[in-house]
Amino acid sequence: MRKLFKDAAKITNYNLILTIPLIIFIKILDLYSLYSKYTVDSVLKFVLASITVLFMFGVFCAGWFYMVEGAINLSKKVFVLDEDRAKATLNLFKTIPDGVGKFFLSFVGVYVIFFFIQVIATPLVYFLGANIIGSLDDASMQSLQQTVMDPAVASNQGMASFIDKLTPEQIVFFGKWSLLFMVVTSIIMYLLMLWIPEIIYNTNNPLVALWRSVVKLFKDFFTSFRLYISLWLMGFALLFINTFAVINPVAYIIMSIALFYFSVYFVVLIFLYYDRTFMVRADDVKE
Repeated sequence: MRKLFKDAAKITNYNLILTIPLIIFIKILDLYSLYSKYTVDSVLKFVLASITVLFMFGVFCAGWFYMVEGAINLSKKVFVLDEDRAKATLNLFKTIPDGVGKFFLSFVGVYVIFFFIQVIATPLVYFLGANIIGSLDDASMQSLQQTVMDPAVASNQGMASFIDKLTPEQIVFFGKWSLLFMVVTSIIMYLLMLWIPEIIYNTNNPLVALWRSVVKLFKDFFTSFRLYISLWLMGFALLFINTFAVINPVAYIIMSIALFYFSVYFVVLIFLYYDRTFMVRADDVKE
């Protein structure tokens, strides 16, 4: 496991250009979201905006994840000169159109399937919460409604003012719901961990890839779970630090760079794990 983390870091450092498409996509998505916020004023425009985001997601994921696979394959090659490695790394940009051509429809399917997963998970979380946590009593509910309707809360710092107005019982109640939501989300993300590599390496069909990836996940459960927990803790720590970094502009910039780096490292590590664990086994079977 330690070697896997070390090799993933080495691959990420050698292929920092992987961050460029990611940063460009996120910035374009932010700008489009800001534009849509002020221009989408009808159902038709909302549908068109949603379809546009769907296609943007499909194009980016198809090209970028195929580029990540290229970086993994590049790590298996031996380069005598650093110039040759740098040239091969830059050539990864040329694989983006090929990735879009091969996997665009696959990632459109991923987007749609993930939407339905969210639709199914939402009532599940509500059902679990209603039975495990329960609901606020009438007095607390009335107090909460008064807090929400308070003009001071609406005109002030928003969430900070809202939390200040809550009673200790209400804070504990919402804390329990937040914990439940985090647990369910973490379980779902674990089950989906190998979905993308399965599409890139084995099948264009996102439904088939989803099933096969879950099966492979449990075939190597202890390693995959340890890997996921490690990444989850690293991500949680970075997000926690980033919460306080907002106060200082310099710290915020540093943490933004760290989060982009971690995002690339996260994906590279999962792809590398899949490549070494399941592609090697496939080769062994052929032999």
